[in-house]
Amino acid sequence: MSAQQTVPHWADVLALRPEVRASDGSVGELQMSLHKAVFQTKDVPYRKVNYYAEITEPTPSLVGFFARVARRLGTDDMGTALFHLDQGMGGGKSHALVGLYHMANTPDEFFATDLGQAVREEAEQGGVILDIKSPKVVTLTADNFSPGRPTEVFGPAVTLFERFIWALVDGDMDRYQHYVGMGPNKETLRTALSDAERPVLVLLDELMDYVLPLSAPKYVDTMPDEQAFLSALMDACDDVPRVSFVLVMIRSERDERGYNIAAQDFRQFIADRVVRNGLTIPVNEPQDFSSIIRRRLFQATSDKLPALDLGRSYIRAATGPFTTKVFDKLGANRGVAGFPERVEKSYPFHPELMRLVQEEWSLVQGFQEVRSTVAIFARTAMHWVDEHKAGRWAPTLVGVGDIPLTVALEQVLSSGLLMGNDRAVQGWRAVAGTDITSSDKTHGRAVTIDKELRNLGVESRQPAPAVRMATALMCYSLVGRAQGRRGATKAELMASIFEPSFFGASEFNAAEEVFNALTAEEGLGALSTDTPTNAPARYSLSIKQNLRMYFTAAKALVQRAEQEALVWNVAQQIAQNSKGPFEQVITVDRPRGEDVELSEIFADVDSNATRLVVLDPRRWTLLNGKDNSSRTEISALFGLGPLALTVDNAASCIVACVNTQQRDHARKRAWEVLAWRHVLQQVSDDAEDDLVQARSKLSAAETKLKEAVLKAYRHYAYLLRVGENLVVEFKRFEDDGKSALHGQAVWDQLVDNGRATRRGGLAHSYLAALLQNFDRALTPREVVQAFYKNPAFPLVTSIDEIRHVIFELIENGWELVASNGTALSVQSQGQIQINSISVTLQPSSKIPESSHEGKEYVEGELFGESETGSRSGSSPEQGPGEETSSAEAPSQSDDENAPPGPTVYKRYRLELANRSVTSHDKREEIWQLLRELAKALDPAFFNERDHQLIDLKVTLTTAEGHEGRIVSKGQEIGARVVIEDDDF
Repeated sequence: MSAQQTVPHWADVLALRPEVRASDGSVGELQMSLHKAVFQTKDVPYRKVNYYAEITEPTPSLVGFFARVARRLGTDDMGTALFHLDQGMGGGKSHALVGLYHMANTPDEFFATDLGQAVREEAEQGGVILDIKSPKVVTLTADNFSPGRPTEVFGPAVTLFERFIWALVDGDMDRYQHYVGMGPNKETLRTALSDAERPVLVLLDELMDYVLPLSAPKYVDTMPDEQAFLSALMDACDDVPRVSFVLVMIRSERDERGYNIAAQDFRQFIADRVVRNGLTIPVNEPQDFSSIIRRRLFQATSDKLPALDLGRSYIRAATGPFTTKVFDKLGANRGVAGFPERVEKSYPFHPELMRLVQEEWSLVQGFQEVRSTVAIFARTAMHWVDEHKAGRWAPTLVGVGDIPLTVALEQVLSSGLLMGNDRAVQGWRAVAGTDITSSDKTHGRAVTIDKELRNLGVESRQPAPAVRMATALMCYSLVGRAQGRRGATKAELMASIFEPSFFGASEFNAAEEVFNALTAEEGLGALSTDTPTNAPARYSLSIKQNLRMYFTAAKALVQRAEQEALVWNVAQQIAQNSKGPFEQVITVDRPRGEDVELSEIFADVDSNATRLVVLDPRRWTLLNGKDNSSRTEISALFGLGPLALTVDNAASCIVACVNTQQRDHARKRAWEVLAWRHVLQQVSDDAEDDLVQARSKLSAAETKLKEAVLKAYRHYAYLLRVGENLVVEFKRFEDDGKSALHGQAVWDQLVDNGRATRRGGLAHSYLAALLQNFDRALTPREVVQAFYKNPAFPLVTSIDEIRHVIFELIENGWELVASNGTALSVQSQGQIQINSISVTLQPSSKIPESSHEGKEYVEGELFGESETGSRSGSSPEQGPGEETSSAEAPSQSDDENAPPGPTVYKRYRLELANRSVTSHDKREEIWQLLRELAKALDPAFFNERDHQLIDLKVTLTTAEGHEGRIVSKGQEIGARVVIEDDDF
């Protein structure tokens, strides 16, 4: 007994909507237009509230969006006022705008419908009482007027501002002239909206259709005024209660059309303000797709649909080889398990057809998800309803192979799947007519194969299995599939002609005969076969395309998440292979969820080693104007700021971070690499020239990606001590030839900044100066730890460097002293136990007389200053580098003929507290002092004057603008500048 005898056919259960039938399945006015609905330039059925509600599926996204707008209009809730609909062409935006118009224009009628009741119930959650009192709807359909030209609808108005005012005042000329005379500013708009004394809903549709002619030379000078108006309108709508503004402007990556620079800048200007003022939302979700299509095409029925019973009949029929060789090989959520439940959602369409449209076709940038599918499915449904009513065969469920190319081919080819590529459209039109079926069903290779199989007695319980399977193959071949694959597997093609009337191996054998005939040498002429390693063979139909066409189609399949992941992978590879002097390179991935604690994200960062920490560009970026979050989390990594983590070795950690703008460039390069990888998988092996060229293109793209990633990572950060405070120093490479992913480049810059030493460059005199600042002698282990924990100590290339410099100290008047006070005899650096905690490093108590004359050691506070320091060797201004060769101090000896002794250093501290400089004499005194300081520091005497450190703190209270260039000069050398208001 067949499924048709036990379960009613879908064409007997569902009735096509009259308008689908009236338009001969061409959909016609099912494609909604806000302009037609509001201004009634044409008698469209959706201008009526009840019809609109009847064909509109109350999906959670749509109901939630309507409820947000309703709460804004019908309560004093000052929630979000601005909403941006940015889905691609055919994504349901116009449908949503028409519904909002009905809700605000005729609220009583709208809220009486099932859709309206669902919206009211959602809007009144939490005890809210919705009271929408005769709202005013301002409808600006920007695709129906042009810059600088008046229209009947908007009277004398020629700009967006003027059209808005005209619509708001209902064409009252006196009020129009009054508000226009006030100018397009926030105050005017707030006043006009408030004067309306009722809720106002502003609908601005297809803004970019207006912007494109606005960017023409004749009108481009008016563009700033239009931008200013829209910005002011967004703010005004946010400020005035019971006002909502809904804007439709397709995002650039979803818009099929190209725009000039001025138009693109306009789009970005508005998009940035939408981010600041409003909320970007979708009006439907992928899971809503099936129910939306069914509601658009078929009349509502109160009878229970037989979907579950039909799904179970498929399972009963899927036995034997169909189970093991077909359905079990389709993959997760595509086999018999859960099939009835999937049918319940997709009925009367096969779940595999819905999956193909939702998960594969919809990924193509040009495909208009709802609009294109309605157009294809309307023709398909009407064709099979007519076939069934005429007593001819019709599929039990409309599957991938059941789109009738005789009547729906043009709808498929014009749906956007081929990105508007005329050559590709022509190619596929030729393939469909030559390899599958002509429009009159008399010609085509698949038609011929069906005749041949019938003559051979092959029975598959359907009239045209070859045409059906070949149609499925074409649908699977139109665009690239997951993982860069093309076409379909044998199991997918066999499943495309399966019917619940199959009850044995004979039907499986018949299906295999169809498959073999289509894929044989004399089968489909456009067939291409690919046999990958460790994977089932794939079959596809193809048209001869050049690489550019392949590349364009492939780019449409690459998702943003894939691009970002590739950028991060390349960054990690570069960093791990280019760590330079750093002991470790640590990469930090963005967390999987937003609720992950920072302590968990940075759990593996803190360690007793010099570390270059590379951050995932998908979460952390700098210099985009909105990098506060990144800076706060980086500071927390160093143990500073409001989210400070507990860390031990922050001083030896250097963080590498991406530049926001350069990251976007790197992402585009990743887009190209991924697209070329798709192309390589699509180009057939026999196209040797194409393969060679594609590989060359891929190699060049990968090189450019690496260069872009290197340039993108131009920021680095480290811990620095400034006076008594610890701060995070954020730096960037200005030279494009340097990157924060190259450990050597970062290290060299740290050396220049005085935060690191080169190999062999740590002078013992510099370490001595650092150790003098501690209030006790340190053990070797503590000395080593100071290089990793204390930002006053420079980064060194290895612990051996520390061992070496300690040995140099011992050779120059220091010693290791045991706990009993005994000085150890150290003959080589290899004898130094670098991790010892039982001995201390301190100045020798038995320094030869010649070596301690005129030298005094005074211990200071931890990280503090002593009044007199005793240091020799290199200057910190030089960086902790090479020892100076002939440093001499003035007042070293009264006897110029005496042999030179050790340099004696003193610290000179001058303090003038709140000294007035309002008189000429006082200012002259201060000037003379600063001149002496300038002379002492004059670089012309660099080799004659042995200066070591300077701690400069200046507070100047002056009239604003009289400070000269001290701020910029201070910032150039890394000074921390604080500017405060003073009521002096």
